[in-house]
Amino acid sequence: MLRHFIIIVHILALQAIFLVEANAQSFEKGNFIINSGIKISVYNINDQDSEDSDDDDAASSYTIPIGLEYATSNKIGLGIEIGICNYFTGEDTITGAIAKANSFDVMLAGNFHWVRGTHVDLYSGLGLGISAFKYKSNDVRNSQFKSTGTYFRVGIFNARFFVSRAIAFDLHMGIPYMNFNNGRITDNLGSDYENPISFIGIDVGTGITFRF
Repeated sequence: MLRHFIIIVHILALQAIFLVEANAQSFEKGNFIINSGIKISVYNINDQDSEDSDDDDAASSYTIPIGLEYATSNKIGLGIEIGICNYFTGEDTITGAIAKANSFDVMLAGNFHWVRGTHVDLYSGLGLGISAFKYKSNDVRNSQFKSTGTYFRVGIFNARFFVSRAIAFDLHMGIPYMNFNNGRITDNLGSDYENPISFIGIDVGTGITFRF
């Protein structure tokens, strides 16, 4: 009799675990979420000192984002993200030099999770932070641009696909905007002047999420 009772208890316990797992949502109040991956961005660069729109340039970059989010409710998450960003540069056809451009970004973010299934989490959000941008021409003039400015991002569409309760693969797309009002250009010839610029574009990326 005792053996039968133990077996029944085990069966009921397994059924309870199954029901909890089956009804569990992909995003719930109290969850801690850590994510990382890679993001590709394409920007239009606006030279704010120029009145000629033809002077605007373009750029592209890849970023390694690392983020932490806490679920303050079943729908709302607050978090922080840092980004290590490198811009794609090519060889100058005249000097043969290859410029280097990178930035370090920190952003506070708020997300609204509008679909929370057992295995799918869809959400959108807003982020605000700072971006520290550096550019170096690496030629004989050694032109440099440095600035720390405002970083704003609209997370248009984000999706997490959970392969287990704790692990998911990510897809995300957003609109980033950086404004460098205090940008300065210097070089070996003695140039030193302000050159405010701004970046606006679109980014897409993928990664992996761990939920606790």
